[in-house]
Amino acid sequence: MPDISALKLDVMPQPTAPLGILPAVAAEKYPDTPFLSDTPWRTYDRPVRDFADFARAVDDYADRFWAGGIRRGDVVAVVQRNHIEVEGVMCALGKIGALPALLSSAMETGELLECFARLDDPYLVVDSTGLARLAEHRHALRRLTRNVLCLEETDENWVVPLQERLAHTAGPRDADEWFVITHSSGTTGAPKMAAHSTRSLFGMVAPMIMIFRDQYSQQDLNAKHLSFVHARTCAGTLASLETAMPALAIADPDPANVKRLMLEHRPTSLETHPNVYIQWESLAADPDRPFQHVERFISTFDAMHPRTVRTLLNASEHPRAHYFQAYGQTESGPICLRIVTREESADYSPRNVGHSGGGMEIRIVDEHGVPQPPNTPGLIETRSPGRMRGYVGGDPMPPEDAWWPMGDIGRLLDDGSLELLDRSVEHVDGVGSLLEKEDHLLEALPELVELVLVKDDDGTVFAVACPRPGTAPDPERFRAVAAEAGLPGLQVRFWEWEAMPVTGTSKVRRSVLRRKLAGRVHRTAATPALASKEA
Repeated sequence: MPDISALKLDVMPQPTAPLGILPAVAAEKYPDTPFLSDTPWRTYDRPVRDFADFARAVDDYADRFWAGGIRRGDVVAVVQRNHIEVEGVMCALGKIGALPALLSSAMETGELLECFARLDDPYLVVDSTGLARLAEHRHALRRLTRNVLCLEETDENWVVPLQERLAHTAGPRDADEWFVITHSSGTTGAPKMAAHSTRSLFGMVAPMIMIFRDQYSQQDLNAKHLSFVHARTCAGTLASLETAMPALAIADPDPANVKRLMLEHRPTSLETHPNVYIQWESLAADPDRPFQHVERFISTFDAMHPRTVRTLLNASEHPRAHYFQAYGQTESGPICLRIVTREESADYSPRNVGHSGGGMEIRIVDEHGVPQPPNTPGLIETRSPGRMRGYVGGDPMPPEDAWWPMGDIGRLLDDGSLELLDRSVEHVDGVGSLLEKEDHLLEALPELVELVLVKDDDGTVFAVACPRPGTAPDPERFRAVAAEAGLPGLQVRFWEWEAMPVTGTSKVRRSVLRRKLAGRVHRTAATPALASKEA
């Protein structure tokens, strides 16, 4: 196992080329490296199976954007289905020097329109999914965007289909210029748009690149189901191209599809969002053992519940199977890394998110910014090479050597590892760590696939619980377990997982639950009735 804390900034590699032209560089060096997806590309008319195909797709997109009038310096909002092809669109826009703003098609349409307004008259590039999401707002789009360009054929006369091609002129941005705009998850409020450069994206994954080069080979396959507009995925594409890491992008997370892919391709690394891993727990008991070849289960968005970690590791037959977790955010990149082996998973606590390394630094301060000694809870601040370059429409960024507030509460332990206790906005005095209590409840209630504790505006806490399909809610059992966890009288609302408001990274949007449910939960006792999407 690599020693995460031993990674040093002064030995870290630098990006080979700006991300816009990196596909061409990688295709020249490693043309046959697999670059697979579970579903065909819809906005490019040829198969994409390797780095050479990916580079050709990037050039084709660049020719189409050039024909559509996009030039260096233009800001381009992109709204497409969740598929790896959006990474090709990003690279193509970067190659001609435009600035892509990747926006999840899962965002509420009002939030998308607000993002367009903050981007100040951008081009808008859509596929059929993005077009369907935004069609009813076409009059607003005339005011908010310069032009709407569609990558698929369409009969809509208010958009421009990008079917013509004109040889583009490459003009990639410098490695320190803004290269791509992505957005935060919006779990506790409205999403923010954060800009990264090629170098800051590289800072996100430089520790992983060092591990790839030391631990991986061309016989490995890295399978991912992620939000393909997230900064993590942009950085992951850079890492794959830099290291010639074979990749399989999974667009459809349905367990039946994932089982097929696992048995057909036998990936040695698997990465997805924690809440998606929970949906895949059922595959661990499948007699065909679809996870048997996986050595690395990776999650870089949230810590996973202990039950899920144990279930996944026990489903692998690889002798070195482990769980690799990272703690960070869109704005900071990862700041803590941790590896959990199968043996260590028996007493794994997701509150310990590991050690910093590779130029990542952590400190704990009080509300006045005074550094705190080990084992003292406080506000988490960081310095990291993966820090964003700025917010769209925000104040100027502080100097690179300034400490960045994570918006979380935690403490540094004696061994230098970080214990994450709560989001600052969700913390309730006198209750302890809500995140730790969520872990306890989900561990004690295996019939649930998700459980979130939400702080109401008056400081009280309520729960939203999602039973497994086919499992009847049991309010009495829930109340008894909650009392054991130190939450007597905790009110609960049972919801189907499909009804939960989630981000593009499958994080539960607590702010939306607070807005929708707080009053109703506290006016009624716990009920076994399941809420549907219409609730």
